[in-house]
Amino acid sequence: MADSAPMAVAAGLPAIEPEAEIRRPWRDAWRRFLAHRGGLVGLVILLLWIFIAIAAPLIAPYDPNALAGRARQAPSLLHWFGTDQLGRDLFSRVLHGSRISLALGVISVGFGLVPGVALGLAAGYFGGWVDALISRFVDAMLAFPSIILALIIIATLGPGIFNVMVAVGIAAIPEYARLMRGSVLAVKSQPYVEAAWLVGNKPFRIMVRHIFVNANAPLLVFTTLQIGNAILVGAGLSFLGLGAQPPTAEWGLMSSEGRQFLQRAWWISAFPALATLTVVIAFNLLGDGLRAGLDPKLRAR
Repeated sequence: MADSAPMAVAAGLPAIEPEAEIRRPWRDAWRRFLAHRGGLVGLVILLLWIFIAIAAPLIAPYDPNALAGRARQAPSLLHWFGTDQLGRDLFSRVLHGSRISLALGVISVGFGLVPGVALGLAAGYFGGWVDALISRFVDAMLAFPSIILALIIIATLGPGIFNVMVAVGIAAIPEYARLMRGSVLAVKSQPYVEAAWLVGNKPFRIMVRHIFVNANAPLLVFTTLQIGNAILVGAGLSFLGLGAQPPTAEWGLMSSEGRQFLQRAWWISAFPALATLTVVIAFNLLGDGLRAGLDPKLRAR
């Protein structure tokens, strides 16, 4: 391999650099991502929140459900975010709430990702009546806004944080199915897919090994954005009293508990809402950075 360049020159052909002989698409994508400042900011913020969620029991100064001072005490050196309407330390509750909110985003996206990708793969690969049947099912689900569909599911299953995860995940299935179907249609006509079919590969193997692995870049970006959206929707449902129930330290529920004290104790709702805002923005910035990294046509910003 080291003598390939001199041999090419001797034969009158342009020399090939050793680094250019092997394509490294993921390394190139990583370099483009590192050049995207917004994506890096989102990644740093997200890693910080993940660390906080893991280490919350160690770094929280108080038990999140224990009384730590006077009710509605303003932010101070003793209570950085103040206390809530019952006298619980708000800073400790926000730290512990990160565990529920991040878990809600990831798990609920998993509930929508797996069936949505499976439906999209089948519709795009088989076509015909399979595509028509799945597309009509997806269209029927898309007729309802995701939040309305989630509310219908919650009304059926009952309130609770796990039911919120299920509801938000099911509401995202049609979006995943539609995205995956479009990606499969773009990849299915490639020569390597036809070659895999000609040599006798089974449909399942072709879909997983040859189509999915080459059509997952848009899926990765959308999943990152969807996690932030799931956290926002889950917080909204908890704000309405349909998600986490007291005394759970969950950002949406905490914001709801402080809404009647906005004029006298704004911090009870403000700090959980700001925590939700930073996580959602971080996931959106990360998704934008991944899009710039996985699409070489986009210039890094």
